[in-house]
Amino acid sequence: MSLSFRSSFLPSSALDSGWALSPGFIGVIRSHRRSLVLAAIASAGLLTSIPSLPPGAFASEDAAAAAQGQSLTTSAGFDALPTRDGFAMSTFSVVQWPVPASAPISSGFGLRECDGCSTDHTGTDFNPGAGYPIQAISAGIVTEAGWDSTGYGNRVVVQHVIDGTVVSSLYAHLQDDSIAVSIGDTVARGQLLGLVGSTGQSTGAHLHLSIIVGGEMIDPYPWLVEHVNS
Repeated sequence: MSLSFRSSFLPSSALDSGWALSPGFIGVIRSHRRSLVLAAIASAGLLTSIPSLPPGAFASEDAAAAAQGQSLTTSAGFDALPTRDGFAMSTFSVVQWPVPASAPISSGFGLRECDGCSTDHTGTDFNPGAGYPIQAISAGIVTEAGWDSTGYGNRVVVQHVIDGTVVSSLYAHLQDDSIAVSIGDTVARGQLLGLVGSTGQSTGAHLHLSIIVGGEMIDPYPWLVEHVNS
């Protein structure tokens, strides 16, 4: 089927004669008209004033409202940071007495006058009674265990680290065959080391305790008072 079309772009003779225009030719005419319209708009400066729209500018109002209503939530596996409650700090010392603190003291640290004993006493003598268990004052490693010929008799020495300081404790005059540890053993605070005796240079059953810090023997009693949690 042919299509008749009037246009100012065709000669009147062609129109009067009833030319039949093919669809392809009609498309060319329409395209030509669109080009002329766009050229006219561009010359008027209208195209340059049309703003560029961002992607999603034509989203529906319902979608925009839903986006505004969204809230940030955490997954179920996320734990909130803990809050600190009020609490009381408990004090715990790593040092204890080798025998009960109530045990009688027969001799203190330093110079003394006595028959058959050293005049420069290097420790504190506790008298809880013969055969009383002697406990390590703190956790540590046994560095000496056995007989000492300088007057201590059967003795045990344990090395500790207390408040960041290397400290050694010496336990002397233990009963024969009562030493319960060996050199190199790791001992816990309060572990049995031996029994109170009177071996070596001793005038009666007692525990001689020495505390050694930096290679120097210090007065054990005030040191224990300072470090033991009573």
